[in-house]
Amino acid sequence: MATSSITHNFVISNPNSVKHFIAAIDEADRDRTPKQALPGRQLTNPQEILALMSKRKKQTLKY
Repeated sequence: MATSSITHNFVISNPNSVKHFIAAIDEADRDRTPKQALPGRQLTNPQEILALMSKRKKQTLKY
């Protein structure tokens, strides 16, 4: 499985390899794509949530 390699323990004993490993981690951190702001808002009012869910039920029943 691909995820098993992520959690696998490994040992780096060569000081030069340690420097390369740290540089690679730093580069990966700098290279991240920024999070995109998605339009919308969080619903906290129970009435709004019920209204939204009832619209969803009506839409799925049409198909």
